[in-house]
Amino acid sequence: MLTTDGVFFIPEMSADPRVRVFRRNFNGIEGFDGMEVDAYVVITKRYVVVFDTLLRPEDVSIMIQMVEDQLPGRQLLVVNSHADWDHSWGNAYFTGEHAAPIIAHDLCLTRLQSEEAHKELLDYQKRYPVFQNVSLVTPTITFDQHLTIHGGDLTIELLPAPGHHPDHIAAWLPELRLLLAFDAVEKPIPFMENAEAVPSMFATLEHFLALQPKQVLCSHGKSTKVELVEENLSYFREVERRSRDLLQKHRPTQDELEHASEIIHYSFDEVIAGSTVPIDRTFYVWAHDMNVRSLLQWLMKN
Repeated sequence: MLTTDGVFFIPEMSADPRVRVFRRNFNGIEGFDGMEVDAYVVITKRYVVVFDTLLRPEDVSIMIQMVEDQLPGRQLLVVNSHADWDHSWGNAYFTGEHAAPIIAHDLCLTRLQSEEAHKELLDYQKRYPVFQNVSLVTPTITFDQHLTIHGGDLTIELLPAPGHHPDHIAAWLPELRLLLAFDAVEKPIPFMENAEAVPSMFATLEHFLALQPKQVLCSHGKSTKVELVEENLSYFREVERRSRDLLQKHRPTQDELEHASEIIHYSFDEVIAGSTVPIDRTFYVWAHDMNVRSLLQWLMKN
């Protein structure tokens, strides 16, 4: 493990030397201690492809330094998995003398151009000095359905993978049977955006399994296991089962939905029963309750 200023190179996470895994920890950022996010660099004959740009341009600079020996003779490309701040706020590195194409879903461009995104950045910059050099740099190449990068030795298929957010994509490398799932798969659980995202999340996870990957990398959770996709899907199916059981007897009020996991009798402790790894309970307890609320709301509408 090599590290520079909070960004770690994690060679043991990859089964192929052409796929480099980098991890950014949030230690020292008040309120975020213990959180982490992974990004990737895939090296093909033709391209060096950076998947996600972490929290700030300085993070990207560290990643590029660690792969600069691979850049001669190769085109540099960038892919944003989605517009969340911990995946795209380093985009500004790829301007000026470091300019490179940034590829993303059409809706990622929409999100990064939104007033909400600009307000979020201003808020973070007021609260956290670490974000002072961040500016919202939007993708330069976007797509709606699929986009394929032909790298010579490796093919990279960019696929819509909504559920976490509508702009979320995944990357499939068929020669390696490697899936870069980003935030669509997570340990212990992924987070669905809202009730409208429910069918998309189920479809995305089912699609991942249909690909029959040999390895799955996700942005949070330090996991390479294909079984994590199955575990995430089983989790959502259990939330759905218990939600349907409740709705056969009782239609919850808005006040009751504020404690959604309680009313279906599915606590977060039960979700992670048997787990021995450290978990950011503050975030994941909230995420679990939001997932249950979204699923209940979707079932009540449909």
